[in-house]
Amino acid sequence: MAGGAVSPQLVLGLGAVLILGLVVSAMLPDRFTGGGKTGGGVTAQSQALSLPAALPGLSPFTPATPLQFSGRVTQVASIGNDVGWGQVHIWIDNGTGALQEISVAPQAYLTQIGCPSFDGARVSGVGFIFDPGRPNAELYVKSIQVGGRTCKLRDDEGLALWMVVQ
Repeated sequence: MAGGAVSPQLVLGLGAVLILGLVVSAMLPDRFTGGGKTGGGVTAQSQALSLPAALPGLSPFTPATPLQFSGRVTQVASIGNDVGWGQVHIWIDNGTGALQEISVAPQAYLTQIGCPSFDGARVSGVGFIFDPGRPNAELYVKSIQVGGRTCKLRDDEGLALWMVVQ
């Protein structure tokens, strides 16, 4: 350093220390710095309000009630094969005079777990209706008994067992 000249390294070092000091002081809690308040700035716990988070468009989760079903299968169809998520649906005559639509599972999963054919069979089981407000909403099978065999298809929350990662 000749004649009082300041080296660039010294300027950079002092600048870094100054910036680091500003960052640290900005991160200090208000209880140390006062936060611009007088009188300590402590809020009594009893004055705090608990407010629910605003989530527009969402409604609270209500679990679906398991429903029993039984009857003779009158029709079997695979719906959604053309869009890549084929799902077997059956319609049963449960003696009420109206056919009940039941969403079962993909044919590949039914074959994998050894579930017998539904054609003309008498079936019974438990399922869920996830949209009870919709007229003729289909029932989603949790478990179904067909040909003396019980096929488990969904868990207690209605989640598809064929989608479970193992």
